[in-house]
Amino acid sequence: MFDPELFSIRRKKLIELLRPDSVALIPTSPIANYSNDTDYIFRPDSNFYYLTGFREPEAVAILSNMDGMKPFTIFVRPRDPEKETWNGRRAGVDGALEKYGADEAFVIGEFVEKLPSYFENVKSVYHFPGKYKKFDWKVLAAWQKVRVKWREGIDSPGELVDLGILMHEMRLVKTEKDMKLLYEACRITSEALELAMRSVKPGMAERELEALVNHYFRASGGQGFGFPTIVASGVNGTILHYIENESIIGGNDLVLIDCGVEYEMYNGDITRTFPASGKFTPEQRALYDIVLKANMECIEMSTPAVKHNDVHDHCLKVIVQGLIDLKLLERSVDENIEKETYKKFYMHKTGHWLGVDVHDVGSYRKDGEMRNYEPGMVTTVEPGLYIPEDDESVPEAFRGIGIRIEDDVHITPDGPENLTETCPKDPDKLEEICGRG
Repeated sequence: MFDPELFSIRRKKLIELLRPDSVALIPTSPIANYSNDTDYIFRPDSNFYYLTGFREPEAVAILSNMDGMKPFTIFVRPRDPEKETWNGRRAGVDGALEKYGADEAFVIGEFVEKLPSYFENVKSVYHFPGKYKKFDWKVLAAWQKVRVKWREGIDSPGELVDLGILMHEMRLVKTEKDMKLLYEACRITSEALELAMRSVKPGMAERELEALVNHYFRASGGQGFGFPTIVASGVNGTILHYIENESIIGGNDLVLIDCGVEYEMYNGDITRTFPASGKFTPEQRALYDIVLKANMECIEMSTPAVKHNDVHDHCLKVIVQGLIDLKLLERSVDENIEKETYKKFYMHKTGHWLGVDVHDVGSYRKDGEMRNYEPGMVTTVEPGLYIPEDDESVPEAFRGIGIRIEDDVHITPDGPENLTETCPKDPDKLEEICGRG
């Protein structure tokens, strides 16, 4: 679903944000080798794709507000019938102009030669320093070639500027068109997770549920998963980024699935924890209720003018109070938070930005302080509890239980919009549907 207008709007907005007489350089990702002569499936650089919609490797975009310079130039691979027979079609220069809206296009082999001409009499050059080291050297070499032309009356750029400062703010606040893609990503992810809940049976391998979820992602129009799907049963649920998915699911196990489809480069990110047998044990239910309470209250408070860290602070209070009530922690809520005694059970933050990257870009600070939520932002809310299996300070029935509940929340002027509310998380509902087909 390529929308040329969407990418054109983004480019124009970024160009307006550049300092006068500037160019911005945006390379795509390099190809990564998987083994021998096999590469990983290529995924374009998020910033590059966000501005161009171009999915091929070996490409660089140049945006400019300089008089006499084209606003959007792109360097791409040339058409090559033989290579296209082996590895797929290429847009080429003509395709870059006709389909992707470039004002001018060249083959990538000419990039190093032509780059210095884009620096002449330019005041500022924006790029992503340090992200791609080989590209950094090309930028510095081109800059140096222009610096020695001062006797010819040609000025070189006076500064290199981190483009991420501008782009990350752009990406943090979503437009209506961005949100349409996120809605679809969240819908597909929600449905995949509910399918896994209904399909779970003790004795299944974790990888069977992984395959089911990943199949649904692709079958529903997604590019695949936005991050490796986590299917963690039993004690594996206490490992935050468990991706082996090799264990057999036990009869009394909880199953924690953390997954998200990548749909048109936007990502869902949902976690649900549910009983493989269709019935929580009393200890599992007690811990689950604490996490669910934190999840729901933190979603409710995700409104404009609330600071991101305020949500985490509230989550801690709910989690710690719940652990005190179960006698898994002693002393007061404030003392446990001050001494961080809760961290052996809850060690991560309560959410992160979501968008083109699963852990999306955008500073959590603004004007020297933790920033407020603003309409258009999308964040996850994902409290959890992870009781170590070898922690003899807690009753044995609680040991080895891992629970996380994660939703994706759109901040709107009217309050939070839970993009993943259709994915079941009410414990009674989970007991009703788990393993029921």
